[in-house]
Amino acid sequence: MATTITPLQPGTEAAAQATAFAIFGSDIPPIDPEDYSGSWRTTLPVIAEEWVGEGRFERHAARTATAINELFATQQRYGVGSPQALADGDALRPLIDRCRHFGITTADLRRHGAQLPES
Repeated sequence: MATTITPLQPGTEAAAQATAFAIFGSDIPPIDPEDYSGSWRTTLPVIAEEWVGEGRFERHAARTATAINELFATQQRYGVGSPQALADGDALRPLIDRCRHFGITTADLRRHGAQLPES
C-alpha cells in the first residue's frame, strides 16, 4: 500500500507554517500574544521583525561569514574537491539559503569579515 503525499497548497495555513520552519528553522523567536492572530500567514512578518530586532540578522551574517572563511581555509588545506571541503560546503548551504531569505548581501557578509573574492 503506497502512501500519497499531498503537496502544500499556496496560501494555506499549512504552507505558511512550512514556510516559517523552512526559513527560520527552530530559531523562531517568542511571539507576543497580541501579535499572533492564530494564523501563520499573518505572523510571518512579525517573526521576521523580531528576528531582525533581536540582532539575529547580524549574528547570522557573522556566523555565515565565519563559515565561508572556514570553507576557504579547508579548501586551501585539503583541496577544493576533498571530502572535508565538500562537508564544509554542505554545512554552509543552509546558512546561505537563510541569507537569501533575509536579503543578507555579499556586502553584509564582507562587512562581517567574509574573505570573498572580488567579482
